[in-house]
Amino acid sequence: MMSIKKTILSVAIAIPVCATAQNPIPIVPASVMQRAEMAPLEPKERSAQPSVKSTHTSSTHNMNNSSDVVMSPGVNQIVPIAVGHPNRIVTPFGDPEVVSTSLTYGSGNDECGEICIKDNVIYVATNKDHPVTMFITEKGSEARALSLTMVPRKIPPREMFLKLDDQTRLAGLYSNPKAERWEKSMPYVETIRTVFREIALGEVPQGYSMSSIPEGMAPPVCYHPGIDVTFNDGQVLSGHSLSVFVGVAENVSGKTLEFKESACGNWDVAAVTTWPRKVLEPGQKTEVYVSRKNMNERKAKSSAKRPSLIGGRS
Repeated sequence: MMSIKKTILSVAIAIPVCATAQNPIPIVPASVMQRAEMAPLEPKERSAQPSVKSTHTSSTHNMNNSSDVVMSPGVNQIVPIAVGHPNRIVTPFGDPEVVSTSLTYGSGNDECGEICIKDNVIYVATNKDHPVTMFITEKGSEARALSLTMVPRKIPPREMFLKLDDQTRLAGLYSNPKAERWEKSMPYVETIRTVFREIALGEVPQGYSMSSIPEGMAPPVCYHPGIDVTFNDGQVLSGHSLSVFVGVAENVSGKTLEFKESACGNWDVAAVTTWPRKVLEPGQKTEVYVSRKNMNERKAKSSAKRPSLIGGRS
């Protein structure tokens, strides 16, 4: 029995020696074995986490947190709103209309749902915890549509001012049906007088939109000796047939001067006035209102050309 055990032991010792001699196996460092033991299936879970974080970062990056939101047709803006509280959105339209499948109106004219429209302001209040969307247009006109995505968050109520970029303002500046109805509800001269009065009182006429003067729009030019008239930081209130430019006149002379409205006259100027002063002492300032006729209708009707009888014009 002892001889059998010795024989088996000698064979067991001999086999590794032969295997080592025929196929040498390299020695694996202990650090490699430790790394192999410490590498379970965690890398797959970690690889999924950065993608979620990246998506969140991208969404946050696209969020517009400003109170002044510059809008362009066809470009969707993503903004945060307060969940469960009313949010105030001031639009550039005189009579805005909302189209949405994720927000609801009230059941009656005077009852508000998730959407409530007051003049040119849209109130949005929702308890939804997912993004909601809407298109905003001028009521009765589909010329311009503003796209807005609102992300409800646990933040205080917000107020946002939607502003059109310069090109959009110039393209659709005079397509306001509400302003057209208001202007045509009274005689032409009375319309101008009423527009001036409301602007002097700090109000915006019905259907009109107010903004700074776009870069692509030429402001009025006034040549007045002794009085400097500027529209650099001025305003423009745009209706359907009329636009009123608001500038500042300052007496830069050493004597009292009366402002002459004819100094701002031009072929497309309907009327000019000042407020609150017409007579300026040296150094005094006053606002200047220049009402200019919108030429959109004239341009639309001028597509047909009449040939000249004496040549020189096609």
